Amino acid sequence: VFHVTGDGTTTTKILAITGGSDLAEPFEMTESEALPKGALVVIDPDNPGKLKLAREAYDKRVAGVISGAGGVKPGLTLQQDGVLEGEQHVALTGKVYALATALNGAIKPGDLLTTSDVPGHAMNAIDRERWSGAVIGKAMSALAEGEGLVLVLVNLQ
Repeated sequence: VFHVTGDGTTTTKILAITGGSDLAEPFEMTESEALPKGALVVIDPDNPGKLKLAREAYDKRVAGVISGAGGVKPGLTLQQDGVLEGEQHVALTGKVYALATALNGAIKPGDLLTTSDVPGHAMNAIDRERWSGAVIGKAMSALAEGEGLVLVLVNLQ
């Protein structure tokens, strides 16, 4: 059963999303140029409601990942037309590819990930004293060395 009211409210028992893998929301960015897909972003304390590229390790302002890397599109987007609109979709939960670096050690499936000093890149969160509030999620794929994309189960902690 699928029902749509005159005000646009839709009711259904089950909705299967087959076009993507994360729940994203459009955000305005502080940077004037589009950020790369897969980049980690943080809350910009100087611009309410805006996000900016993550640039420091264990940043407690981490907010999400720019959706669309590795060909994985958002499965569901949340937006109210004319209110708090933004240019870039940020994955807030679900599966998404993120830029990552192995500078803090190899990344293995199940590792907690946080921001790094490499702009926009996630790293293995190995410092238990610093990771509280700075975790973007869990790695679902590996990165032995260097930089690359890692599949992440986004789950802000």
